[in-house]
Amino acid sequence: MKDTRFEIDMNLKLTEISEANFKKLDLPTLFEDKLTDRTFGVVSDGRKEYKLGWLSENIKPVIKWISTELCSIGIDLVFVIFEFTTGRIIKTPSLDYFYYNTEIYNGFIYVITELEIIKINISDLAVVETYSLPDYFESIEFNEVIVVVKCVGDEIVKIE
Repeated sequence: MKDTRFEIDMNLKLTEISEANFKKLDLPTLFEDKLTDRTFGVVSDGRKEYKLGWLSENIKPVIKWISTELCSIGIDLVFVIFEFTTGRIIKTPSLDYFYYNTEIYNGFIYVITELEIIKINISDLAVVETYSLPDYFESIEFNEVIVVVKCVGDEIVKIE
């Protein structure tokens, strides 16, 4: 299998690698499931590198900076917040539904899954609230005071 590159963020790159290369690499592992993973990669900022494995073959992890030191990665049923310089995992909230995206707004991290949104306070990384969605997530809009989540079937959820 040929290694391929995907640009994630201005300073982060995810390189997809073969399972054989994943097993050979002597790098810290952010997450993996030895029984189910089918896709493997290395995330790097040019100085530090970490490896990870995931189930989906056609979906790539979403990697976002939360601050100058903290980064998040989400894919499938996995979401982690970690210190990029040390690789130390800070938070791994349990996902009951497949991960879609992460949005950061007004001091909060919004972990978006297909049927739920988890709101995390950036200052202490505490889960503030979990919002169940009436149908599959479609879009999110951030206004000054309220967050509007649109679901399939024109269902709307408002988060204050």
